[in-house]
Amino acid sequence: MNRIFTFFCLSCLLLLPSCVSRGQADAKLARGCAAGVELFLADGFVIKEIKNKTYSNDPKLGESYRVVVLEAIESDSWLDVEKEYRCVFSEGFGLLNGTHSATIHQIKVNDQTYGKEGDKILGTFEDHLRLTEVVEQGMNTPVR
Repeated sequence: MNRIFTFFCLSCLLLLPSCVSRGQADAKLARGCAAGVELFLADGFVIKEIKNKTYSNDPKLGESYRVVVLEAIESDSWLDVEKEYRCVFSEGFGLLNGTHSATIHQIKVNDQTYGKEGDKILGTFEDHLRLTEVVEQGMNTPVR
């Protein structure tokens, strides 16, 4: 009995450091959102600086959908423009928050919406595939 209790306690201690916090998950989503935004910016433009990030659950889609709003400066090295970008992710946490997974659901860039709305794909199918790939890469990029 004493060995089982010790094993259980050690197992719990090993699991605790692997938990994904809400802040870590949000940071991952913000990286993915920024990568997706840059995919749809006009040629020569990039996100120069992210001034603010806000996170919330989507009131229409439910708690498993996370909204990321980036207030950023878009630049072509000649012109700097303040813009707001909105990304919606479908996300989930594993057992005891040990893992976090997310996929892009929708992204709004310069008054254009890409991704999904219900079962319908907004934009072209190729845009959607590329968006999914770029956002996934952005989310998995280590923090610098």
